[in-house]
Amino acid sequence: MLKAKNYDDINKIYDIMNTTQSNYSNMLKRLKEKKAFSNFIITYYSIALIVYSLTAEFFTDIFDEKISSYFNIILSVVVLTYSLIITNAKYSERIQIAERVMNEVKSKKRELTDSNLNEKREEYEKIIAKAEYRSEIDFFRTLKQKCKKMI
Repeated sequence: MLKAKNYDDINKIYDIMNTTQSNYSNMLKRLKEKKAFSNFIITYYSIALIVYSLTAEFFTDIFDEKISSYFNIILSVVVLTYSLIITNAKYSERIQIAERVMNEVKSKKRELTDSNLNEKREEYEKIIAKAEYRSEIDFFRTLKQKCKKMI
């Protein structure tokens, strides 16, 4: 007969908190990478828009103005669309929230003792209930890190 998991054990709760902290650490890395990539793309295409405009203006003999206008319209649509995507993704806000959750979990993990186990577990559960759910890739990276530690 299988025994039910006992989450009242301090080591189990500590491990759960540790896993959650790793999940949010991985989420933080992923969000920061996406934010940096998005900022790079917007900057790159904005510079391309300027270069096409200036090239068509100053090098009319080697660069066709109609082609420049065509590419400027396409790049403007790309920049606008990607800007809207970035705005809706709210990377900065999500990064701040993930940092807050990670730090709160770390704090609860440090405060965890046998005498306050249920209290800290409840506080942990309240933190997690309000937090953004991690993605599968964050969890996969956490498991991969845990497996490396076991070896």
